[in-house]
Amino acid sequence: MTDLGLRFVRRPGPGGRAANLAALGATAVVALLVTFLIAGSLGLSHRSERIGWRSADKADPATAIGALNVDDDQRVDGHRMTVLDLATLRPNELPPPPGLDHTPKPGEVFVSPEVAKHWSSLSKQYGVAQPTGVISATGLSSPEELILIRGVKTIPADEHPQYVSSWHEKVWDSRMLGLLIAVAFGITLVLFPILSLVGQAAGVAAKRREHRLAALRLAGATRTQVLWLSAVEQAVLALAGAVVGLVGYTVLSPLIARIPLGGGRWYVGDITVNWWTVLVVLVAVPVLSVVSALIGLGRVSITPLGVVRGQTRKGVSVLRIGLLVIGPLILAYYGMQAALLPLLIGVGFAALAVRIIGPWAVQVVGKTMANLANGPVTLLAGRRLVDDPKGAFRPVAALVLSGFVTGFISVFMPPGDDDPSFHDMRIGVALLLSLVFLTVAASTAAGAVGTALDQAAPARALRRSGVPLRVIERSARVAAVVPVIGVGLPVVGFGALCGLALSGGKVITQGSSGVLLLIGQVVAGLVLVAVAGAAGAPVLRKASAN
Repeated sequence: MTDLGLRFVRRPGPGGRAANLAALGATAVVALLVTFLIAGSLGLSHRSERIGWRSADKADPATAIGALNVDDDQRVDGHRMTVLDLATLRPNELPPPPGLDHTPKPGEVFVSPEVAKHWSSLSKQYGVAQPTGVISATGLSSPEELILIRGVKTIPADEHPQYVSSWHEKVWDSRMLGLLIAVAFGITLVLFPILSLVGQAAGVAAKRREHRLAALRLAGATRTQVLWLSAVEQAVLALAGAVVGLVGYTVLSPLIARIPLGGGRWYVGDITVNWWTVLVVLVAVPVLSVVSALIGLGRVSITPLGVVRGQTRKGVSVLRIGLLVIGPLILAYYGMQAALLPLLIGVGFAALAVRIIGPWAVQVVGKTMANLANGPVTLLAGRRLVDDPKGAFRPVAALVLSGFVTGFISVFMPPGDDDPSFHDMRIGVALLLSLVFLTVAASTAAGAVGTALDQAAPARALRRSGVPLRVIERSARVAAVVPVIGVGLPVVGFGALCGLALSGGKVITQGSSGVLLLIGQVVAGLVLVAVAGAAGAPVLRKASAN
């Protein structure tokens, strides 16, 4: 069966090449995003290792070797600059602070390269014609960091100095730690669109092979044999996609390093993937993809005759709607002061509810359309939604989930002042939305191909019975757009409701930024569906022609 699976990869049959390319492309996007999230989290850790000592304050004043005082409100040419006063309290043989060639003595000044460029406007203020030295990259958060480290004799007690026992204490920098928590929260929000994309990538190829595997089952192949064959086929595609994603991330690393998050751009070395990141991606992405494909083929192993006959799937239950209340209740109960884990669980439940309830909502919309139809286009589209609501929801699942993410964070869009934490939050929101829309674009494109291949057999039958091709194509477009509007818009409101529950009913957004965010989500969603529909039309036309 392994050889047969590899043969199916090389010769996928009619329509199989398009399905395999769509699956490979979607898997590559998943691998790229997973690599980005892992490497970005590690990059924050690397930054904190270099500058964490500035946040240390654990030593006993009676035995401490030094005292620090950090002032983040200084300015140089209109930009925020950090000034760190450093006092050596007792002689020691410890290595100097990271990035410095020796521990500053009273009156000595070390500056970052960016501050050195502006020293002419600072020399009078700090009383030295030239800085004592320039801080190297091993002591900086980013190439653009504006920091000045000044040696002083002592720091008055009323300035609340931080006492340290070493210049290399392993302490998380407070800004990096806040960003890491925000990244964990963002990963939870983007996790479901990514998982949806994994399922989409696996589903496109799996649906194509469903009839072939069902025929093998009817010819005598065991359930284990057909599942193994499918796993081999999917694993090869997913592994190839993971390699493409890793290569794509490596090529894009210099551009990613230019994102000004956490105080400036990144050193490329901070976000370069290491060997175990590569290993995790090469294992996790194929495993997730194979599991998704096998779940999608459950019908083949249970009722192969039903697959061959084109038997419709069982409808989805209204009981799923009860899941809508769990996530908001958890978020409202714990609020913004809760530990991270309960909040992640609450957001996860809310996103899971959207994913599970979506097909039921599509089924309801489809029944309404079919009952109120006054023409063939609406009737065909409505019947298709009712016939396979899970299949109709699958191509737009990531798009609908992105509506949940947008609605959620629209409540938290920060005001536009120059507070560093607000700056990080704005960049973080923009980054999160970029990841979500990249996921959505890949998922919608793969879904368009998969849907076109799904609909090939019924479309072929309709064409043979005399239904014009333009009617079939218009009904396919309507069936794609209706779930986005009928399900996506309520989900945007549900996301905002979850955000309000978390914030205790407070809208943190100021001005019109949250409204603009929501309008942008709706416009981007409709454009994506229109483009995906246009991409899937030629596939449907070709697949239904024979």
